[in-house]
Amino acid sequence: MSFYLSNAFGFFIQFTPCALMIFLPFPEESLRTPRKRVLVGILAGAAVFAALFPVPLRLAPGSDALGNMEMLAAMALTLAVYFPLVREAPVKKVLVFFIALFYAVSQFWLVNAVWNFLPEDQYWGNGPYPVLTTVMYAIAAAVTLPVMLRCVLRPMGDFIREVEPREMHREFATAILSTTGFIAALMVIYIFGPYPQYHYGTMLMELLLIIEQILIYWLIFRESLRRKRDAERQRALEIQKLQYDRISREMENTRRLRHDLRHHLNTIGALNAQGKREEIAEYLKQYGAVADRLEDMKFSGDPVVDGVLGFYLAQAEELAVPVECDVSLDKNTGVEGPDMTVLLGNCLENSVEALKAVEPERRRLSVELRSERAMVLLRIRNSCIERADSGPPADWKTFAEGENGRRGVGLGSVNDIAEKYNGSAFFERKGGIFTTRIILNLKRKT
Repeated sequence: MSFYLSNAFGFFIQFTPCALMIFLPFPEESLRTPRKRVLVGILAGAAVFAALFPVPLRLAPGSDALGNMEMLAAMALTLAVYFPLVREAPVKKVLVFFIALFYAVSQFWLVNAVWNFLPEDQYWGNGPYPVLTTVMYAIAAAVTLPVMLRCVLRPMGDFIREVEPREMHREFATAILSTTGFIAALMVIYIFGPYPQYHYGTMLMELLLIIEQILIYWLIFRESLRRKRDAERQRALEIQKLQYDRISREMENTRRLRHDLRHHLNTIGALNAQGKREEIAEYLKQYGAVADRLEDMKFSGDPVVDGVLGFYLAQAEELAVPVECDVSLDKNTGVEGPDMTVLLGNCLENSVEALKAVEPERRRLSVELRSERAMVLLRIRNSCIERADSGPPADWKTFAEGENGRRGVGLGSVNDIAEKYNGSAFFERKGGIFTTRIILNLKRKT
């Protein structure tokens, strides 16, 4: 019974982490079946193989080749399931496989290095997994798995999710070559190293190689992500600048048009008055008053804030949207003009676009912008198409697609600005109302 349990459990301990490792880095949406079902299937399959593993060994005692063949058969079956089950580019699947291969080779070499220090009468059993070997595999897994999860699998998972296959060829080649070099180095140490093959110096060299390889993986994935995110931030800054320029041009063009329109309306009104067309004159008079009101619209005294609010609230009024605007800002908010323009402009542009898709009788828009202590608080509430509620307030990625079916404009830029000021940006859809909440944490300028 001890022979059976020791070899079955030893097989399970050595095989299962490697099988799990090739699935863990992939997100749920990359799997053709739910992750829980995949993990349960791996554990169940490993348990079946482990239960059957000692049987032929008992029939052919001392046959290590038979045990190796069973291990290879289990690995081949796992890979046969792995490649079709994961919906990702081949380059990603091969990369993850090589990481799992590194872990398997490291475990095998470490356990066998320690195993060779022990006298034969301490093996406590027969077969590929005597009791002490099984215990060492269990200890090795308990020590190394957390390190692999934190230092390799977690950054690799982020890398797989964020980097497109066409962008990862350099990282792929580096990881494959370094893994191949690591295995080759272990073979060289074993074949050409000092005799006996396993002593403290050899074991130390192997341990250093394993640590070095883990650091290589960590650097590959973390540095690649850092470069990608830096590039995305740079693109976001460029987009913000373009958005700022576009909004500023539109505001200036609108101001000039309204200015010219006022003079035209005054002239037409005078001509119509002389022709005694009172109804037309009255209409033109009222229209001129609206233009004047929009031209002189003041909310806070901050020309940037007033300009952006005036531009987009005028669009809302043209849609006959009831607007509530409550602005109370300190004279010096600490928010740079371009940032405030992009922040307000993107949020209000999305609101106006969403309002266009709503029935006229349901259209509502509310804007609250205020300074409070060392913060600037912005809340925008607008009617939107009736959809399922979004649940608790979420980040911008949840609403990457706009409320009227178009892609949400500039939400990434809004989030970047909030983060720049150590703040937050959250969005919520509930009861046909879309709410934007932004907090900027500021340091007062002296």
